[in-house]
Amino acid sequence: MTYHRRVLLLTSKTGGGHVSLAEALRDRLEPSFHCAIIDPQPSIVHTHYRLVSRYALRLWQMEYRLADRPHRALAAHRLFARLMGRPMRHLLAREKPDLIVSTYSFFTAAMLNAIRAIGRPTATALLLSDPQNVHATWLAIKDVDCILAPTRETATQALNAGFTPHQVHLSGWPVRSQFHMPDNDMPDNNTLDRRAGLQELGLNPDRFTVFLQGGGEGTAHFRRTVEAVLAAGNSGATPNGRPVPQPRGVQIILAVGTNEILRARYAQRPNIYTLPFTKEIARYMALADVVMGKAGPNMLFETVTLGKPFIATTYIPGQETPNLDFIRRHQLGWVALEPREQTTLIRALIQDSALLQAQMHSVDLYRRWNLSRLDTVLPQAQALVGKLAVGIR
Repeated sequence: MTYHRRVLLLTSKTGGGHVSLAEALRDRLEPSFHCAIIDPQPSIVHTHYRLVSRYALRLWQMEYRLADRPHRALAAHRLFARLMGRPMRHLLAREKPDLIVSTYSFFTAAMLNAIRAIGRPTATALLLSDPQNVHATWLAIKDVDCILAPTRETATQALNAGFTPHQVHLSGWPVRSQFHMPDNDMPDNNTLDRRAGLQELGLNPDRFTVFLQGGGEGTAHFRRTVEAVLAAGNSGATPNGRPVPQPRGVQIILAVGTNEILRARYAQRPNIYTLPFTKEIARYMALADVVMGKAGPNMLFETVTLGKPFIATTYIPGQETPNLDFIRRHQLGWVALEPREQTTLIRALIQDSALLQAQMHSVDLYRRWNLSRLDTVLPQAQALVGKLAVGIR
């Protein structure tokens, strides 16, 4: 039987982003490595995140900023290492990894302490989980073997923080395998499949299609976005006050997740397909002209990988604020945070196909660059383990 080196992918269930990154890395590394994705944190950490992210975003922003200084980041690592010391040692003793990659910044000190305590040589890497302005806790500890920097911006930040060029590897942003389609299978190059897919959902292939994500939190805010998109299907009002439909019209693939309130509200509305929670979401996103939602980096790069422009409608203050500038700078889509902006933007895209095509061109340029960097992830992992095998650190 062929022996596979073992990779432990440390992640956090505090938000779906860290887990999605770990899954995307697993898709890149298997079958060359045996991969295990594990969140070793106690349940109290998950409970805290769930409550604060839902009901106290200002507190979450304050916590994020409080630790975003080098000396405070080190203090946070020391505290977290005490909390996670025993569970991390037990985890590493059980899994016996050859390489550990963390997609969560607070594990670094606990991970390194556990490796030293066990005494088993293990290569280490951090996958930075922001496209720019990464949190100070990612950069506070320099003793890891590799920094996987997903963007040029994060690579520069890591180098400026004191990591060596030997440590920093420009990896591209990993995206789960379901989003990777060969160029000849891209939705815009396969019109018949796209038309059939929309018809299967009971939608009109000739309408402008928006994939709208937001079934998790913020129901009231999300409803305003839905109504804003639907309003874009009208070009204005006649003197009697009745809306005039656009020649092409608009429709929504509405990802409601587990939000039963949203599902019930829109299940019978015309020109809306309500999509419940599904792990295989790429094929639904691929049917749309644009993707709209919260400015989380995973959803942004999943959209880019499908060759679609992204419209940011909301964001987590502090943590996701820089993502808005990233979208604008690389022309990966648009930022429209208010309902009126959203209606105006969608209406403009319906009326002017050149506006959409220009943005799709810049998205495709970034998509191709990102894919080229992702091809280097497996060789980099193999090199890290290979150096470890011959005693080179």
